[in-house]
Amino acid sequence: MRAAVALGCARLRGARGGRLGLAMAALISLGCGVMALVLRLDDGTTSLEALLGSAARGLAWAAAGPIALAAAHDRPGADRRDGIEALAAARGISRASLHGVRSLAAMLEVARVVALPLAALSVLAALLSGSLLLGLRHLAYGAALALFGVVSGVTLGGLAAASGRVAGARGRALFLVLTLVPWGLADLSGDSRWSIPGALGAFLSFAARSAGGPAG
Repeated sequence: MRAAVALGCARLRGARGGRLGLAMAALISLGCGVMALVLRLDDGTTSLEALLGSAARGLAWAAAGPIALAAAHDRPGADRRDGIEALAAARGISRASLHGVRSLAAMLEVARVVALPLAALSVLAALLSGSLLLGLRHLAYGAALALFGVVSGVTLGGLAAASGRVAGARGRALFLVLTLVPWGLADLSGDSRWSIPGALGAFLSFAARSAGGPAG
């Protein structure tokens, strides 16, 4: 099963959306890293928590989004076409187990593309903070943001994999409907927390407050 999950992750990374998500994660991480260096040189001892929060939101949209869409685009059909199901059956892995493998792979890939860059940026922010206390605050905030990445992975990856399983080639459309329509309706009602993007945003704010970072 571990090898099956690793293969599922590799196939997801090799998909068009997976490559785009990884490229966006690298671009956002590089941009935020350069900005952190500029702020440190310009202001000396400075808090970079607002920059880390912006990076978290950017990664959740621009990096995790394409990977989730790739996971929602009929992965079972692609596995049948490429002989993955036959290979798995020969190794004693049932079709039902493969659904769980795809879901876990989608969760892991979405979580990685959010949590790992945020962890690296938080370490950079701690090194550039200019004081021990501020550095520890950055590390604590980075741990909270990494937890946000894990929650994003479970939520977005799980929903994307389920959409692809249910709707097949129309899985991306189903994923977008389940994500964006409740968000729009909840926003109209004045409480966007009753949607996946709104709930993730609320969790990010809660994590920031818990770690002593900015709540925005």
